[in-house]
Amino acid sequence: MRVAILTATVLLAGCSAEPDAPLAKPTGAFQPVSITLPAETAALPDTPAGTTLSQHCTACHSPDFLTRQPPLTADKWQATVTKMREAYHAPISPADEPAIVAALVTLQGTTSAR
Repeated sequence: MRVAILTATVLLAGCSAEPDAPLAKPTGAFQPVSITLPAETAALPDTPAGTTLSQHCTACHSPDFLTRQPPLTADKWQATVTKMREAYHAPISPADEPAIVAALVTLQGTTSAR
């Protein structure tokens, strides 16, 4: 019981009865920080496969990320696309999955020669 009273007293000590009271300035070491990300160097091909991937994947993944994936079979890509939809709630219709898988396999065929 003493712990609950002490905790309530400590919590209430920092509260103001005035709802519009100004907030105290933070005194911690946190400061705003800005970072500069590297420029995007990859581009998806101007093909039906590139268009499909742009429409379905680039909201979360950069073209550079997509073009640098290790070669996977269509079955492995299918599992990955399904995981994106089911586990990560990517806005992918199950009906679009075959086209996305085919686009990923096609993309790897065009980028594996690097």
